[in-house]
Amino acid sequence: MIGLKKDKLLVGLDVGSYAIKAIELRPKRKEGEELFEVKKIGYEVLPHDAIVEGTIIDSAAVAETIKMVFEENKIANKNVVISISGNSVIIKKISLPSMETEELAESIIWEAKHNIPYPYEETNVDYAIIKPPYETGEKTLDILLVAAKKDKISNYSNAVIQAKKNLEAIEVDVFAIQNSFEINYPEYFKEKNVAVVNLGANITNVLIIAKGIPQLFRDLALGGAFIAENLSKDLNISIEDAEKLLKDLPVKDVPPEQIQMSLNTNIQNLLDEIEKTFSFYEAVEKEEKKIEVILLAGGLAKLSNLINQFEQRFAIKTELFNPFRRIFFDDKKLDPMFAEDMAPAFAVATGLATRKMGK
Repeated sequence: MIGLKKDKLLVGLDVGSYAIKAIELRPKRKEGEELFEVKKIGYEVLPHDAIVEGTIIDSAAVAETIKMVFEENKIANKNVVISISGNSVIIKKISLPSMETEELAESIIWEAKHNIPYPYEETNVDYAIIKPPYETGEKTLDILLVAAKKDKISNYSNAVIQAKKNLEAIEVDVFAIQNSFEINYPEYFKEKNVAVVNLGANITNVLIIAKGIPQLFRDLALGGAFIAENLSKDLNISIEDAEKLLKDLPVKDVPPEQIQMSLNTNIQNLLDEIEKTFSFYEAVEKEEKKIEVILLAGGLAKLSNLINQFEQRFAIKTELFNPFRRIFFDDKKLDPMFAEDMAPAFAVATGLATRKMGK
């Protein structure tokens, strides 16, 4: 999105509110296709409250955790791409008449000033033209307008620089997820209307893509950290024990029926918010682009019975998102069980790492 250079492979660095994820990929050709292989991968949990509601509070702790991920996993490449999300990032889908590049740039500035709820001077603005998979003959351009508040960008970029890494680009979480989805699920990407739900610690990203065309991006201010807080209060346990429950680990002296009751209430609240997003989309698109598949990503995605709860609520086929579905592991160098266990948490990082500079 910002600050692109050419011909560099990047480490996808997902600075999440709960953990830092890093992955380095290398190109791999298989049966004539340009694919990727994992070169290095790492995961490290952050200290509590280092990042609160999407804002880095303890920059030194975040920088140290980034360094730890690189050192412990022997990631020598210092060129990284990160991503941001939340209410400091605005994505608007707009339509403009076809025009020359210079005219388009001027129109984008005008649209940004009228479509973004922040002063233009306080944001960095970028855009992408949505290219349909086939020529429609229409004389309009569908454009994704992206604006990110400069203080949000500084907040994250400073921690990366403090960790002595080269920040080569900043992306948006949902675009990184879309990259990963397109590479790993080409048949879904081209042929189906899919909702990818990335269940993070503080933010749940929802993106809907209809046969290769992005339709809706939304960040919900809900995630695993909020559910853990509620479990802690409901069950009178520590945050650490509440986080264990979200990983399906046992906690002493808490009746299973109480755990399940509190979990169900919190999951239903999350599903309520996701349902509002789906309803908004389907009210606009009607039956023409009805969601056919839901893919669940993020650290919360493997919570037991969550897939069933999605399928019961929405009556839509639901699966775990696998960002390594078409990305290879060398079993002699990397533990394939790690990929299987941690896959949903790497949706953003993998999408970032598939980028090359200049793209």
